[in-house]
Amino acid sequence: MRQANYTKRGFTLVELMVSMSVGLLLLGSALAMYRQAVNATFLTSQRSEMQQDFRAASNLLQRDISLAGAGGLGLIGLAKGSVGLPTGSGVTAPVYPCSTTTCNYVNGAPVAYPTVSGAPYLYSIIPGYNLGIVVPEGPTDILTVAYADGTLALNCYSVNIQSATQVLFQLPTNPAATCVLPTGTTTVPLLNAAGIGLQPGDYILFGQSAAAVVTNVTATAPASGYSSAFTVTFNAGAGDPGHINQPGATGGSMKQLPTGPSTSLSAVRMMLITYYLDISPVDGVTPRLMRVQSGRTPVPVAENVTYMKFSYDVDNNGAILSNQTSLPTGITPNMITKVNVVHMCIRSQVSGTSGYQGLDLQTSISARNLTMGQEYPISGSAY
Repeated sequence: MRQANYTKRGFTLVELMVSMSVGLLLLGSALAMYRQAVNATFLTSQRSEMQQDFRAASNLLQRDISLAGAGGLGLIGLAKGSVGLPTGSGVTAPVYPCSTTTCNYVNGAPVAYPTVSGAPYLYSIIPGYNLGIVVPEGPTDILTVAYADGTLALNCYSVNIQSATQVLFQLPTNPAATCVLPTGTTTVPLLNAAGIGLQPGDYILFGQSAAAVVTNVTATAPASGYSSAFTVTFNAGAGDPGHINQPGATGGSMKQLPTGPSTSLSAVRMMLITYYLDISPVDGVTPRLMRVQSGRTPVPVAENVTYMKFSYDVDNNGAILSNQTSLPTGITPNMITKVNVVHMCIRSQVSGTSGYQGLDLQTSISARNLTMGQEYPISGSAY
């Protein structure tokens, strides 16, 4: 019987090397594609993060700038779009931006209000050219805006000036027709209501005559015909580091207001808001965008905002001057009609394989209340 001869034959060394080479090439290609996909995903997440920060910053900026001058500083006053601050012998120069304890948020020092003929004024828009921190690109700007707060119906209360540091606000049982409530509100908010009421550090504008900073609010017994009453104190010193309350000042203080009840004197709570850059405490290096409102503690708006510059369009008696950085001689902030965000640079929080990603916001925002006041001025007023 003949036995079959079976030969067992495996891969040759050449075949094995070729197959390993092909496998390595395929594996390398797969790894490269995977790395590209991971990098693309990371870049997308970085840009999404930056765009989200941009939206947060730009939405707040647009809202605040477009409201500048609304409800109190927009159309009338000694200098339209402004209110005079304390002046006279022995007066301490008012400064900003402030909480109830300090004003040293910008470069560790307070900022002086702009002056006209030596007198300080609080304007609806206050430019701060090169007043911010210095970054590798150069000095940054700060920006301050002021407008009436529509969430507190202070106009529904009667105003009784007790002294140069104390005012009695009383709510009539039957408020006048001029009592305008915030949208969605059916009752007049109490001045000591949590969250919405007056708080230490709030700015109150009395007519167009004087601004004052709240240091205390106390509920008192209302007189006949009134449903509630509150004594609001505006002390100098503690609680007012910006030196707005100076009862001895010969100008720009509550001393100039007539004492006693008044049917013509109005009061409104102002929002005084400053935007600036400071250094993030997370790494002690990267700048971030901050917002301080009246006497509240500053809060971060967006992280990793590395540069901020503004310019301004102004209406000089009908002649439009565009893209002004520091305002020319003779031009005051109440002539501003548009705020231009020249640079708002933001970078990603994490560095990828190709480094940090960056975006630069450039836009313009109309100061609509100041523009309206200049195009349709009230007879006899001037800026």
